[in-house]
Amino acid sequence: MKKTELVGVIFCIVIVVIGMPIGSSHFFIDPNPTIPPSPGYVENEEDLAFKVNHPHQTFPFPRQIQESGFDIVEVIEQINEPLLRGYIENLTAFGPRETGTEACDQAATYLFNEFSTMGLSVQYKNWSRQGYSGSNVEATLVGSDQNNIFIICAHYDTVHDSPGADDDGSGVAAVLAAASIMRQYSIEHTIRFVTFSGEEQGLLGSYCYAEEAAQQGVPIIAVLNADMISFAPSYDDGQKVQIFEDESSEWIVDFTIGISQIYAPYIGLTVLPQGETWGSDHYYFWQFGYDAVFYFEYNFNDYYHSPQDTIEHMNFTYFVKTTRLILATLASMTQQPTPLLQIGNITGGFGVNAQIQNVGSLEASDVNWSIHVTGGVLRLIDKQTCDTFDVLQIGATENVTLRPILGLGRITINVSADALFAPKTYKTSEGFVLFFYVFIRS
Repeated sequence: MKKTELVGVIFCIVIVVIGMPIGSSHFFIDPNPTIPPSPGYVENEEDLAFKVNHPHQTFPFPRQIQESGFDIVEVIEQINEPLLRGYIENLTAFGPRETGTEACDQAATYLFNEFSTMGLSVQYKNWSRQGYSGSNVEATLVGSDQNNIFIICAHYDTVHDSPGADDDGSGVAAVLAAASIMRQYSIEHTIRFVTFSGEEQGLLGSYCYAEEAAQQGVPIIAVLNADMISFAPSYDDGQKVQIFEDESSEWIVDFTIGISQIYAPYIGLTVLPQGETWGSDHYYFWQFGYDAVFYFEYNFNDYYHSPQDTIEHMNFTYFVKTTRLILATLASMTQQPTPLLQIGNITGGFGVNAQIQNVGSLEASDVNWSIHVTGGVLRLIDKQTCDTFDVLQIGATENVTLRPILGLGRITINVSADALFAPKTYKTSEGFVLFFYVFIRS
C-alpha cells in the first residue's frame, strides 16, 4: 500500500470512529450530554436549524380536526392586546430574570399566584442540574379524560441584561392568556400550562421536566412551545409564523396549518414548517420520546438578548395573531373525541367473565382484550385467552369470558383491553377456584 493510500485509510477510520453514535439509555441518547445551544447561545436564525436522530414513544390520538364541543371563535376572540400587554408589563417589571436570581424567583411566585387565582391546580416543579437550580411552574386544567395530556409552555427566565419582553415574555403571556381563557370551559382532555426556568443556561428546567415525565410514563400527546412570538417590524413579517418540528411531530404542524385555514379571518397567519432545532424547550421532549413543536416569529428579533428587548419593540397586532393560532390549536386538540375503554364487573361461575365498556366520545375500533388467570395450589393454574372485536360503539359494553378453569385454591385475575386511539386499561381481581367453579371476592 502506498504511503498516501495508508494516510487516506487512517483518516477514514478516524472519521468513522468520531461519527459513531453514542449509546442510549432509557429514552435519551446520551445520559451526560454536552448541552446544545439554546436561545442563550443562538446568534442568528441560521443557528436554529439542525437534524438529529432520536427514539420516540407515541401515544394514540386521532389527528384530524373535528368539530369542538365549544366555539373556537369565541375562545380565540378573547385574546386581545390589553390582556397580553398586562401580562408582559407584569413580567418585565421584575427586570432581567436570570435563573438563580431574586428577580427570577419573584417571577415564579407571580406565575404561581396568577395560576392559583384562576382556580387551577398549581405546583412548583423544583429542579437542580449542572450547578443550577430553579423552579418550573405547572398549572393543570383537568379534562374528563385524564389519559391524554396536552402541554402549552414557555420559559420565564432571561439573560442577565435583558428584560426579555419577546424572549420569552411573549410565550409566557400566551401561556397565561390560554390558561385564563380555557379555565372557563369543560374540556375533553387535560391541559398543563408550564413555564420553565433555566432555559438560557441550556434548557435545564425543561430537561428535568421531560425526563421526569418519561420516567413516570406520563401520556403527553403534544407539547406546544411558544418562544419569541411577538416581533414583526414589517407588514410582511406580521403575516407569517415559523414552526420547528421533528418527523414524529409533523402531525402537530399539519393540525396547526388546518387551524390557521379554518379560522383564517380571526388569525391571519401563514404557517411555515422549518424542520428541527435545539433552540428552545421543546427539544428535550423530543429526546425523551414526546411529540412537540416550537412556535417562533418569522423575523428574528433585532433586539434579541439585549437591554432593548422591551415592550416598545413588540408588535401587538402580530402577538395577538400568534397567540390566537396557538390557543386555537390547543383548544381544538383538547376537544378531539377519543374512545376510552373501561373494564367493568369481573364475575365468576363456570369460568371468569368481564365487561369491557367504551365510556369515551368516539367509537372504539380494533379492540383487543385478554383475561389471564394465575394461582391455585402450587401455582398450577396459568390460563389465558385473548381476542379482538372490530368496533365498540360509544356507551356500549361487550362481555368476554375465559373458561373452563380447572383447579383448586386462590387465584388472581388480570383483565386488559386497548383499542385504536385508546390507551391500554387494566383491572385485577382476586378469587378462589373449586374444581370448575370460580368465586370472586367482592
